[in-house]
Amino acid sequence: MSRKFFDRVVAKWLGQAAGITTPVEKQDDLCHKDGSMHTKTAIISVENLKSDDLPKLRETLQAVPGVESVEFSLERSVAVIEFDPQQSHIDDFLRAVLKAGFKVL
Repeated sequence: MSRKFFDRVVAKWLGQAAGITTPVEKQDDLCHKDGSMHTKTAIISVENLKSDDLPKLRETLQAVPGVESVEFSLERSVAVIEFDPQQSHIDDFLRAVLKAGFKVL
């Protein structure tokens, strides 16, 4: 994941957290015309995220159905997850992180 893309995703997330809304895609239109899937991005803040935690947290998140990629920012203490919304939901990621022994902020 490029730094520019990551910064854009975090900026979008921070805007939504501040009450700035963005258009929501229609739920019945989850495929592109070429048949490829739309993915969604989830950003989860994890308390005191350290580099030693990344392998366990990556394995935990990748075990959730529909996860396509997991990236981390230790600087911002967040996990960025690209996923198929037809297979999983943000609550699935939050439960997985908590069950693995991490605290979500």
